[in-house]
Amino acid sequence: MRVTSCAGKCSKVILLLVNIIIFLVGGGLLGLGIYYHLDEGLYDTVFKWKEVVTVPVIMMFIGSLFLTISFFAIVGALCEVVIMLKIYMSIVAIVLVFEVILMGVCVAMRGDVEKRAVLVIHNLMDHYGDKNADELNIITKTIDETQVWLTCCGLAGPSDWGNEVYAKYWAALYNPDNTTTFILPGSCCTDRAADTCPYTTTEGQTVHYTAGCTGQFNQFVENNVTYITVEGLYLYCYKSLS
Repeated sequence: MRVTSCAGKCSKVILLLVNIIIFLVGGGLLGLGIYYHLDEGLYDTVFKWKEVVTVPVIMMFIGSLFLTISFFAIVGALCEVVIMLKIYMSIVAIVLVFEVILMGVCVAMRGDVEKRAVLVIHNLMDHYGDKNADELNIITKTIDETQVWLTCCGLAGPSDWGNEVYAKYWAALYNPDNTTTFILPGSCCTDRAADTCPYTTTEGQTVHYTAGCTGQFNQFVENNVTYITVEGLYLYCYKSLS
């Protein structure tokens, strides 16, 4: 049955444009996921734990989901095939139900998720600066950008970088005697142009950040929970109306 009304044609165009964008994004995510999955660098040495789903797998799953959903929407709207549009709406409905369940699980298991996130970051810190484990320098860049973004240093604080329990490679290199005098990563320094970033316990010092990244991230989430909730509701309404 062909669409003849003005409102129907407008809805068709909007549906096509939105899902073409989703299709392109899905293709990009799927391609990146495959690339990183086949790469023998970061993800083979760091993320391939039995307890943790790898980042490339998540990217490939989301990319495939986007491609599938948008495919049915694009073909169904272009050819005006009702059955394909019904399949599209069914998939969107299932995704919406899954999102609601996932939100509930995340709230219920927030503490466990935070612990696992800390374990992943801990494992990353172990390989920070290690060229053998981090050939592409991805781990180092990720931690540096995180510390600059959150204005933090270490998991619980800057002293973590001098402890082999938290930063195995870095501590062995810059604090082999386990003292309170060692060099921190440059991203811990408040002055980005500084040549070195020495750890200091002087009260009120401004050489490096004193807050840990775990606490800073939790604070960031708490401060922005309203915006995250509004965005989630917006996406929910958008999918429901589409």
